[in-house]
Amino acid sequence: MLWKEKAETQRAGSGYTIRKADPKDARGVINCMQSVMDERIYLVSEYYLLTERGEQERIRSPDDLTLVCEKGTEIVGVLTIQRGMYRKNRHTANLGIAIKSGHRRAGLGTRLINQGIEWCRENGVKKLNLEVFSSNTNAISLYEKIGFQHEGARKRQFIIDGEYVDDVLMTYWVEN
Repeated sequence: MLWKEKAETQRAGSGYTIRKADPKDARGVINCMQSVMDERIYLVSEYYLLTERGEQERIRSPDDLTLVCEKGTEIVGVLTIQRGMYRKNRHTANLGIAIKSGHRRAGLGTRLINQGIEWCRENGVKKLNLEVFSSNTNAISLYEKIGFQHEGARKRQFIIDGEYVDDVLMTYWVEN
């Protein structure tokens, strides 16, 4: 069964639903991302840079994937996969994920990432990359459990709460 057929909407348990984003979700995506950015410890940016219209255009891109996780009508999780834009890196993509506080450690990240990997498999992406703060040990453990491998680190790349933090580079090799 194709990803599109089986992953349009998936009940994630405990009242959560995971589905492909629609342009009408742009405001909810922005709100979710900004909520995580406001914590100032998980994402590099502190302010979401796309406007609602810009987010709608990103969601419409056929080369990228945006999944949302809803509880009721609130978007509480977002996964993005953005494919390489040049001929030389079209086989790669970058993964980003954000889950609002109060909704973490419920298996949502695993479900979102696994659906993203399936999309990669069906769309010819061979190498899925991500970056994560070395201080985010819960996320690193999740990525390792799913099968991401450490590819490198940029030492002391960031300062969070007055402490140096490495930028950990991880890769998942997609089997087709």
